[in-house]
Amino acid sequence: MTRVLVVDDEPGIREVLSAWLEAAGYTCDQAEGADEALDLLHRTPTDVTLVDLAMPGRDGVWLAREIRHRWSDMALIMVTGQQRFDAAVEGMRLGVRDYLLKPFTRTELVHSVRRAAEWRESLERQQAAERELRREIAQRTEALASAFRALESASAATLAALLETLGRRDAATAAHAVRISRMAGELAGALGIEGDARVDIQRGALLHDLGKVAMPDSLIYKTGPLTEEEIRIIRTHPEVGHAILSVVPALASAAQIVLASHEAWDGSGYPRGLSGRTIPVGSRLVSVVDTYDALTWGRRHRDAVSRVRAAAELVRCAGSQFDPDVVNRWLRVVDGGADGPEMCFAEARVLS
Repeated sequence: MTRVLVVDDEPGIREVLSAWLEAAGYTCDQAEGADEALDLLHRTPTDVTLVDLAMPGRDGVWLAREIRHRWSDMALIMVTGQQRFDAAVEGMRLGVRDYLLKPFTRTELVHSVRRAAEWRESLERQQAAERELRREIAQRTEALASAFRALESASAATLAALLETLGRRDAATAAHAVRISRMAGELAGALGIEGDARVDIQRGALLHDLGKVAMPDSLIYKTGPLTEEEIRIIRTHPEVGHAILSVVPALASAAQIVLASHEAWDGSGYPRGLSGRTIPVGSRLVSVVDTYDALTWGRRHRDAVSRVRAAAELVRCAGSQFDPDVVNRWLRVVDGGADGPEMCFAEARVLS
């Protein structure tokens, strides 16, 4: 049963509001001020809090702010005898579900609380689904890590097994991984990176999306817009990939590249918010060729673009998402080498 806390410094008003709500099937608690309300909320799980704006001492805005800080999923309704612009603005910021302007009717009160309770129930269902997603991802991550824990080398067979894991989920993703591994190797060579370091970059590129294998289909293939929490969950895939690869000692360097493959030059990336040269060079290379390949080959919901348009996008994001030096070098690789024609590079500068 939905529990409502009625907060008002006037006992008569508290009694009337509680009686109206109890007659409509709600369970009610009462508090005469902010301190008593917080004490009750700490002791009793509550779904909706009805807060009077004008109370002596700590007013309703202060209480609403404290409630939102301590219980982010609480449904709040503000009750006021006068329209205050500042309170309305602060209420919007705090996610107040409704305002009731005195005097209001019993029907208006019950409808307002019903809407707030429905929002709270919807939020709880969403949170439960998101917890289940995280639990499922954790189970899949452990299962994949266990499958590869016995492997001690980064042999061709090991990499083939990892790539097959990607391919079983999505053949297009596996093909994309092979392409960017090749491109990352070319770019590394153009930057003078050779030997084991170049091999690690190619492996990191090949396996940069491995963490998505642990993501449930309901999340990866969702047709509608993702919630903010779902976006946060999707953005854990570099950490998941790192966790899987880290169990193979010979893939430790590649795992570090995977972990930072979605960091941004200006620090706006994830999962750690690294910036500039604190991002491993292999990850900076993977980021550029990953985007270039995604643009030129297209994705499920996005058509492919020309090489020049893709280059223009890299130029536009150089210095924010991408290392500018890496972008410049890749455009020259695309144009045929450092001494080759630079038509794509020049046109991209104009288009960006």
